[in-house]
Amino acid sequence: MVLKLIFSFKKKHYLIGLLLFSTLSYGQLLEIDYTQGKREESSFRVQLVRTGIVGVSSLQHLDLTLEALKLRYDAKNGNHYAFTLYGTQTLWRGNRVDALNTFDFLMNPTGGAINGTLFFSFPLSQKELQHTKIGLSVGKKWIQGQPLPSFQSTSFFDNYGRLGWIYQSTLADDALTNSSLYFWTFPSLIVHQGTEASRKQFFDNQLDPFSYGYALELGLEYNTQLKVTLIGQQLLNNDPEGDFGRFVARLIVGYRF
Repeated sequence: MVLKLIFSFKKKHYLIGLLLFSTLSYGQLLEIDYTQGKREESSFRVQLVRTGIVGVSSLQHLDLTLEALKLRYDAKNGNHYAFTLYGTQTLWRGNRVDALNTFDFLMNPTGGAINGTLFFSFPLSQKELQHTKIGLSVGKKWIQGQPLPSFQSTSFFDNYGRLGWIYQSTLADDALTNSSLYFWTFPSLIVHQGTEASRKQFFDNQLDPFSYGYALELGLEYNTQLKVTLIGQQLLNNDPEGDFGRFVARLIVGYRF
């Protein structure tokens, strides 16, 4: 059933594929830690077709993402490990520049026809209503770019990573009404790496094969189901006046089934 959903996800051009591999929560929505106090035991969970995500960016993209698979391990000592598999389909492109349309997938945390993420977090401090952690994620995206002449490949891989500090706070948690509200922020350093050939073909050599920059993520989660995230990102070793040195903002709304 999952494979049927995935294969029907993309009707034009090529199949969205098996959604089998990628990394880092650059590509991953941040997981909230609901524990209050010390965790009593470790846990491992497998979740299928768990979250639907709608995103809109300052690059004039509207897209829909399916979180198809999540493997999650929470250790007793507070460490968190997860692998997540995403697939993203563009719903609307308001930008007429092909390279910027492709760049949107590269900068989208859950972007790419296939996006798999490994995410790790390690606790720094833990209070009843507040958590601070170190967050690290690494991954790989399979991105479908603009059509190219002479039957050249229209897709490429992007490797990416993110390292930062996570602050999470419980704003409201009422067991009687079964309602909760959480806030988090995740400032981080980011990297993207691709081949020189793909940078030349899809970005006219204006994007460095190894690009680095920063990101700032702010989010709210309501009742453990509705998650709203605002992310701002910028790559720093590209021309700040060029297309790929600009600040990119993205609003993401995710709903857990």
